[in-house]
Amino acid sequence: MAIRARIASGVLIVSMAVAARLVLAAAAGFHPPKPLEYSVIAEHLNAGQGFAFEQYGVTYRAWKEPLYIYMLAAVMRMAPGSGTALLMLHGAFGALAALGVAWLAWLIYQDQRIATLAGLIAALNPFLVTYDARWVHPLSLDSLLFVLMSGTILWAAQQPRGVMGRSVLAGLVAGIALWQRSTLLIAGLSAWMAAVWLMRGTRAAMLRGLGVWLVTSLLIISPWLIRNYALFDRVLMTTDAAHVMWLGNNPASNGTYSDSSGRRVIEFADAALSQQLASASEIGQADAFAGAAFQFIADHPGRFAQLTLRRLWAFVWFSPNAGVDYAPWQDAIYRLTYLASLVAGIWGGSLFWRRAGDGARRAILILVASVAGIAAVHAVTAINLKHRVPLELLLAVCAAESLRWCLRRGFAKIQV
Repeated sequence: MAIRARIASGVLIVSMAVAARLVLAAAAGFHPPKPLEYSVIAEHLNAGQGFAFEQYGVTYRAWKEPLYIYMLAAVMRMAPGSGTALLMLHGAFGALAALGVAWLAWLIYQDQRIATLAGLIAALNPFLVTYDARWVHPLSLDSLLFVLMSGTILWAAQQPRGVMGRSVLAGLVAGIALWQRSTLLIAGLSAWMAAVWLMRGTRAAMLRGLGVWLVTSLLIISPWLIRNYALFDRVLMTTDAAHVMWLGNNPASNGTYSDSSGRRVIEFADAALSQQLASASEIGQADAFAGAAFQFIADHPGRFAQLTLRRLWAFVWFSPNAGVDYAPWQDAIYRLTYLASLVAGIWGGSLFWRRAGDGARRAILILVASVAGIAAVHAVTAINLKHRVPLELLLAVCAAESLRWCLRRGFAKIQV
């Protein structure tokens, strides 16, 4: 019976995720998703030009992490010019991410009904649905890998006696996640440190698990690190990381990638930096961006602190450039749905906390720590609203509790 219920739950969640994306794609006339930088690199790969991207007059060979780009290149080879193939790829990531949220909720609540509600909320997340149907972008893949990494860490922490074996599996998942989004390393470390702190009676075992997880994940990502070391004579994940750091930390920055009208921050770079970039190599541009960002922080520590707080606020509310690429009605719908999610999530979290035992409370705190790791990364670099999707997935897990409460009260009144 339990297996049938889980299968039915999974089918419902996947069906809802696919239906939402189909509706949005149909409303847009089934136009192919709009290509972004990822498509350019995928085209270069398929043309035999390597992992190449032009930025600021230089060909970048380690612009971003490669997992989605290689997947995209494969899809583009198998179905050239097919918008349907891209929609199917994105839809699969979105549906799997929603299933992952249901799994996270089950790990915390141990209740299939609440897990199903959490998965359904994630399946209808307007940010993920819109990105899957409108842009050639890995947002749903990023979300899926965040959920899987956080879930496997939580799963390992729930069984301290078997933590070593589970930590190996969690490390394998994390290593794959790092091929897509290196910031997930900080999220994973935050989750593990929370587990170590919360599991006082088995702290030594949890510390060993953390070590196994970290070593395993770094071994999985090591081929990419070795490749970049061979190219640049230094260990790095991407050469664009320093650029992102500068985008959020310079005299013209508001903490995001653009001003409120959508103009990129690079348009406001001073003449000295622009001249330095014009004559630099890929790694030289990275060094120039890093130097300018850290010089700004050293010269204006108060402004840096202000920007950090602004980015933290944007992680839970709205950034200055929120909605700049969308029609006013689309922006309004997202703001209303996010506000509803935020209220329902906070309320559901408080309901859950009052009824939960120590184990369930530890579980939700580990997940909160994982999201806090993502928030911390963007608090010191730069933020756009898409970076806070892990928070929206956490809110879905918590909102499922408040939705369950409402449904139970509603059915009780009907029966009376």
